[in-house]
Amino acid sequence: MPTTPSNPFVSITPSSTGDKGSDLSASNNFEGGANTGQLKGQGTVKVNRFSRLAFTGTARQLFGIHFVNILLSLVTLGVWIPWARVRNRRFFYGNTRVLDNGIDYLATGFALFKGWILVLFALLIFYVTPYFAEGLPYIQEGLSVIFVFIYPWALNKSIYFNARNLAWRDVRFDWKGGYFGAAWYFFLFPIIGILSLGLLIPLMSCKARQYIVNNYRFGQASFDARLEIGPFYGAAIQTIFAFIVMLIIVFIMSVGLVFVALGNQMTFSIFDNFILLTTLETSQIVRYSLYFIPLLFLAIFYATAAFYHASTRNIMVNALKLQGGVKFRSELSGGKLAWIMISNSLAVILSFGLLWPWAQVRRYRYLVESTQLRPSDNIDSFVDSQSRAGHSIGDAASDAGGIELQF
Repeated sequence: MPTTPSNPFVSITPSSTGDKGSDLSASNNFEGGANTGQLKGQGTVKVNRFSRLAFTGTARQLFGIHFVNILLSLVTLGVWIPWARVRNRRFFYGNTRVLDNGIDYLATGFALFKGWILVLFALLIFYVTPYFAEGLPYIQEGLSVIFVFIYPWALNKSIYFNARNLAWRDVRFDWKGGYFGAAWYFFLFPIIGILSLGLLIPLMSCKARQYIVNNYRFGQASFDARLEIGPFYGAAIQTIFAFIVMLIIVFIMSVGLVFVALGNQMTFSIFDNFILLTTLETSQIVRYSLYFIPLLFLAIFYATAAFYHASTRNIMVNALKLQGGVKFRSELSGGKLAWIMISNSLAVILSFGLLWPWAQVRRYRYLVESTQLRPSDNIDSFVDSQSRAGHSIGDAASDAGGIELQF
């Protein structure tokens, strides 16, 4: 089913739109005193102070959306899935409050459906063509090479589609990335990072995030993040250190359990029946406990990935600026994010998927509410200038034929 989508405000990582009448007072969201400005249609707000983003959606609301999506997807044999994605995204985006205004997701299910049809058609060509072209050698390999070259175009098209279908206060986002940038940062660079045995992964992470951020636009105003490589390598070293410490702890626990299990196998005839029975039961308990060791190792990898994501996300967002004087700040805790992700996974597994909406809302709320924004002195004038520049919701002509492609 649909996953939590990427949000430029949240992670440069939210679908009925949130209730506009449930806006919070802007003054409650700002930290400290400051100059005041007037948001159009809103109360007086403070500027030149960081304002924490808010998320007003609930797990109960998402559960209703999720239940209907599953039901309609089953009834339509999967045809409803693109519309399910739209409903899911509108829920998350619409309930993400930036200066008391939600983010509008403007795409339609049919637009996503067109992309799905194209991908399905491409897959059919890939798998069916060899049966009708048996006399042509390496036909499937040739198609694979073609798809490799198509991949950056499709990825770039999808990012553009999602950016152009996001709007805040009637102003659309935009994406200016190109084919060769997508090919380098999302295809070739990751391969190089893996071949370097991980040594270049922090460099890859830094450059890819910088490429994404610097090609986003809000109206005609550009985002900018001047990232340095050093902090990313620092985050990687801290992550590796945390990984080693957790690995040592689990290793000691594993060795201890093994020795206890082996020791309990040593029974002698001088033991009476009660002691022998207790020993064998203890041995079985220890043996069953050993089955959980692989799960602990999996949790370690999960935790270290969350720790690295939180660290690098903080580095990126703290360096992020929007032309016009808007700044951002991120306060993610790697330990808390790791706990949320691990406990969410356990809750979803133990509930057989029933707690999936709760887990999604819990994680997304933490990402949103760990993000802050400092508006410019005259936010109304800034937003109006972007709207007049031809990037408002009413400017839909440029989106003719827009599709989202996902492989």
